[in-house]
Amino acid sequence: MSEFGHIRAKKSLGQNFLKDPYYLKKITVAAGVSTEDMVLEIGPGLGHLTRILAAKARYVLAIELDDRLIPLLQKNISNALNVEIVHADALTYSYSALAGKWKVVANLPYYISSPIIQKLITHRNKFISLTLMLQKEVADRIVSPPGSKEYGYLSIFVQLYALPRIEFLVPAGAFVPKPDVDSAVITLLPHETIVEPLRDEAFFLRVVRAAFSQRRKTLRNALRQLEVPKEKMEAVFDGTGIDLGRRAETLSIEEFARLAEFLHN
Repeated sequence: MSEFGHIRAKKSLGQNFLKDPYYLKKITVAAGVSTEDMVLEIGPGLGHLTRILAAKARYVLAIELDDRLIPLLQKNISNALNVEIVHADALTYSYSALAGKWKVVANLPYYISSPIIQKLITHRNKFISLTLMLQKEVADRIVSPPGSKEYGYLSIFVQLYALPRIEFLVPAGAFVPKPDVDSAVITLLPHETIVEPLRDEAFFLRVVRAAFSQRRKTLRNALRQLEVPKEKMEAVFDGTGIDLGRRAETLSIEEFARLAEFLHN
């Protein structure tokens, strides 16, 4: 653990505090925060970004898990009357209870970034945009196209529901304590409708997850865990034009949608 003032960053919570004013300002610019916006900040930490957001936004709701930081946060933003601090876990927070549309700004702990992203996207009807700071490797996975080694379940899940783009990189040296890897700020813009019409989204995601669970194997072998009848699997090529000798990373979202639809029938 590292010291930052009298607060020790908890390694168990993946805490790395960003205090570099250059990158803090770039995050608010990337998020496009204006006086009309309600901002949901996840992981305000020591409040460096919170203060900047408060100066630009109409209202800021800051969700912080670490109860040690709450008094310091309250002190650091005491002059900002448009900030509410909530002691809660972002993974279990009831986003469905939020009123109106929000812009999310978050410095996500590396170890829980994927599940938080999936939870936020599940509640995407509440959000105008999500501007997230992530481990660079995770950001690369999210924006990766078919055929790349980073392309996988997370890529498809995010791209099905939102348009992702990497805004800029943040070097490890901008944080206290310094993490082992660089970060990236990424923006997700939720689609009004998902990019592929799906009759059964849950089954589609099951197919994708199964396909990537053994990514070195062919689709024929990886999809056995779905327990689809043998005759159905043998008819996939005739029914969809998709060769089950391919590997998961070669399929586009549209091809996965076609495959899931056929297997579902």
